[in-house]
Amino acid sequence: MIVTSKMVYLTAATLSEHAETVAGELLRLGLLHFVRISDVVRDREAIPAGVIEDPDVDANDETSTEARRRIEAVLSFGGFGRPAIGRDAVGTIGSEEIRRATDLADSLTTAIDRTREKQRTIQQQINRLEDLQRHLPVGGAGLPREAARLGEGGAFLEILTGWIPLDRRESLEQKLSLYPAVITPLSERGERMYFVLVAMKRNVADIGEILAAHGFTAEKRGSDAPAETRETIDTRLEALRASRRELADSIPAQVAERREELEESWRKMRVRELMGSIRGSFAHTRRVAIISGWLPKTEQDRVERSLAECTDGHIHIEWHQDREFSGIGVEAPSRLENPRFLSPFQTLVTNFGIPAYGTIDPTSLVAIAYLIMFGLMFGDVGHGIVLLLAGVLGRIWTRRNARSAGVSGGGGLSGAIPLLSKLMLWCGSSAIVAGALFGSYFGFGWFPPLWFDYHGVVAGHVHAGPVESIFDVLVITIYFGVIVIGLGLVINWANLLRQRRWFPLVFDKAGVLGGVMYGTGVVAAAQFASSGFRNVPTSPVVLWLLLGPAIVLFLKGPLEAHSKNPLWWLMEWVIELLEVFSGYLANTLSFMRVAGLGIAHVTLMIAFYQIAKMASPVGMNVIGVVILVVGNVIVIVLEGLSAGIQSLRLNYYEFFSKHFQPSGVPYTPVSLEVP
Repeated sequence: MIVTSKMVYLTAATLSEHAETVAGELLRLGLLHFVRISDVVRDREAIPAGVIEDPDVDANDETSTEARRRIEAVLSFGGFGRPAIGRDAVGTIGSEEIRRATDLADSLTTAIDRTREKQRTIQQQINRLEDLQRHLPVGGAGLPREAARLGEGGAFLEILTGWIPLDRRESLEQKLSLYPAVITPLSERGERMYFVLVAMKRNVADIGEILAAHGFTAEKRGSDAPAETRETIDTRLEALRASRRELADSIPAQVAERREELEESWRKMRVRELMGSIRGSFAHTRRVAIISGWLPKTEQDRVERSLAECTDGHIHIEWHQDREFSGIGVEAPSRLENPRFLSPFQTLVTNFGIPAYGTIDPTSLVAIAYLIMFGLMFGDVGHGIVLLLAGVLGRIWTRRNARSAGVSGGGGLSGAIPLLSKLMLWCGSSAIVAGALFGSYFGFGWFPPLWFDYHGVVAGHVHAGPVESIFDVLVITIYFGVIVIGLGLVINWANLLRQRRWFPLVFDKAGVLGGVMYGTGVVAAAQFASSGFRNVPTSPVVLWLLLGPAIVLFLKGPLEAHSKNPLWWLMEWVIELLEVFSGYLANTLSFMRVAGLGIAHVTLMIAFYQIAKMASPVGMNVIGVVILVVGNVIVIVLEGLSAGIQSLRLNYYEFFSKHFQPSGVPYTPVSLEVP
């Protein structure tokens, strides 16, 4: 949890006939971070040609991957996510199963495409009718009297009345469905139907040709257009929208009907894909398969025992320690071992970079520093409860969506919402604790503070106690910054000791010399402040602890011997001293932003309370309550976001800059649990 996991390197050789069995067992274990054997051989050219051959790539691997992706897309149409893969699903997947999976994906994809094409056609018809409907007059009288005569539909509409053979009606309606037009039958006489046609004028030429081809006979009807025209359009729109909804519902129904078959095929294709990835990492001689990669040292015995059992002992295994690979450009992967409840903070760390192998994993320390800073900036019990409830709702939403999507355990839903929800739970809890310490409950002091009255300090009402002024709040955050920066320096020294990097341990600005100067500077600054900023420390010990490391730091240039020019050494020394003194000063004062945002949080709440009092001078009326509610919402959103960002920034730029080595290789074993 504090240091990246200790890794060991596995090299195993087995007969080629056992290669598939070994690949399946390694997939079940899900522990091996595969490395090509050619990447760790010191002298690649010394290997005789043909002794280690490149692994064969099965053409079916690409086919199974494509089938898996298509099945996954089909499942998503039904609202289902990736299914879980049990360890008993690992086995040999042949060409016939790949073909069946491909056929299944083809058939359902084709059916879905047909349904979506029908949806597009219906939507086009709806768009045309809605276009026509927009140009119809509003009211129940149908078309206006002055626009109801033959050929007079106003600026946009064309109205035609006449006769067509009754047996041509269906064909005519089908042809006209491609245009914004509607037919309203009025009467039938023998084998003919009398109707009125309303269409857009821009389509008159095309519609005229269609009417002529269907034996249309025009006839004037008089000055009254049928009132049924709008009703006909509404009826057709309602029917089309119902058809559209039915088609939309049919797609999930089609997928749900064959869900079990789809999920089983997906599992097989996923296993085939992962097995292909493992086989592709093997090297081969004519009769032997060679496996190599990293895994946690704690799993060494279990992996050795499992491989021996699955091959009936027909396997040779060698284990190598990480130190054997120093100097050949092969780095062990970094595996972070943190409890699941720290997952949001581990994500904050890995988003910045992967810690170098063998260095300290700062996740737990980041969690502590982040939450303390957030609480100092956002200390209010009521606001913390709101954040906590938002996090709970986010977790509930995540789990419900995971279950409905078929993701095992409810925790496999990817995306930012699950991690953000967990982070909000932590931040809400931090705000509640800090709010109780400051005695703040939605900006009100309903209960006495356990530490100091933050609102009273900002308002100038506190004249006694551990914190009496804003200056005291600033001092608290500066001391907190000193602790964080000092902790970063100690972590850096521990990392350099573990890596046996003696030179930067001593001469780096974050090394021992830089740390001594920083610590001495902090003590000198504290003495200067305690004297009321009147007396500069003149103690010989303080002076020598500042000047001594600075003089020794000059030796860095000659010892590194980058240049033989003494002026260059002098320039580097001056720049290094400027970086130490100005850089550490800026880093420390940067933590004053914690106090700044905390004061802004309190000030905003005081301001909204004053506005509410001005709006309700006698008691608290509805307007005053609304102002307080809106003010709290604004503060929660704006200050919560600012506090979260600033806590992250201070961790990244003030804490990580002292120790973090983001040069690690992520530990990525081939596993059934990998998405």
